[in-house]
Amino acid sequence: QQIGNGILFATYSIAVSFYILSRFGLAYFYKPSFPESDLIYEPTISFAVPSKNEGENIRETILKIADTNYPKHKFDVIAINDGSDDNTLDEMLIAKTMVEARGGGTSVKVIDWTINKGKREGMAECVRQSDKDIVIFVDSDSFIDPQAARELVKYFIHDEVAAVAGHAYVANADENALTKMQAVRYFVAFKAYKAAEALFGTVTCCSGCCSAYRRSYMSEVMEEWLAQKFLGVQCTYGDDRSLTNYLLKKGYKTLFSNEAIAYTFVPDTLQKFMKQQFRWKKSWVRESLIAGSIMWKKNPIMSISFYLGVILPILAPVIVIRALVWYPYSTGNWPLYYLIGLVLMAVVYGLYYYIYTRDRKWVYGVVFAAFYTIILIWQLPWAILNLRDARWGTR
Repeated sequence: QQIGNGILFATYSIAVSFYILSRFGLAYFYKPSFPESDLIYEPTISFAVPSKNEGENIRETILKIADTNYPKHKFDVIAINDGSDDNTLDEMLIAKTMVEARGGGTSVKVIDWTINKGKREGMAECVRQSDKDIVIFVDSDSFIDPQAARELVKYFIHDEVAAVAGHAYVANADENALTKMQAVRYFVAFKAYKAAEALFGTVTCCSGCCSAYRRSYMSEVMEEWLAQKFLGVQCTYGDDRSLTNYLLKKGYKTLFSNEAIAYTFVPDTLQKFMKQQFRWKKSWVRESLIAGSIMWKKNPIMSISFYLGVILPILAPVIVIRALVWYPYSTGNWPLYYLIGLVLMAVVYGLYYYIYTRDRKWVYGVVFAAFYTIILIWQLPWAILNLRDARWGTR
């Protein structure tokens, strides 16, 4: 029995190690190429900002967009107040007045919905209202770097590119231990995981905090995306991951821009964080099942990495129970090899962050790996059981 458990733990540990290290390795080789040309590629842009109850941040979000280093007459802002019951609309209108008073040709269109329709409908309405080449979605609690637009749109010089994800950093990283953990997690998720996927043109989630889409390609899938149902229930969460999936199914490429930087506010209390993570896990399960039907057609290396990335988290609760509960109970021994492997992978995770940032918050990456194993891992089975629950989960 000990031999069998040892083989099981060793196999799982090797698989997890291979998955994580392969993502780090593949990300290193992601070096996007652009055709040599004296011409500056400057497509027209609409910044899309659907919002609900973001009165605290929405004015600054729009003003930051207006400061974008891009020809002012080539971009506009479309902001939707999606049934807010705070001062979001007032703040949008103030921002509109301030931006248009500057001159230069940048317009801000504010659309007021008195009844909440949901983020997916808000995103779709921004596309309908736009006549520009590229739509850049920015979350209403996120601020973009002035160079972000230029860094995003240059990828669209390739006709096969449908979407490009920007690199999100945590705006409130230094607030407390929880936000510091998320800062490390965000960095690794974008810098390593999205870059590894982008190597094969298959980023599986172009995140809402800052991602660009070719409007014409988005229009091709928009009605099907809006009507999406899963297990007979209308899909009301996981909009960004779902939209990315629809574009991948069409055969288009989805990429990642490390230089297109945005700063987003993350949950600063455990209750908010757990609700957010639960919603994200439900969308991850749903969209991973859908992506699994097409990913085998992609590059073999990407396919193996993708399926490992789905199977390992699903197996994780079983492995943890067997390693930390059943194995000690049945043998009287501690699963030292499993625990050592866990600690080593947690340290590697944190050191990856430190190598690129030289930031002492890397230790919080180690803590997060332990936090994930002890607490977050148990959300996944519960998320699977609640896939038909369409409630947003944070409002």
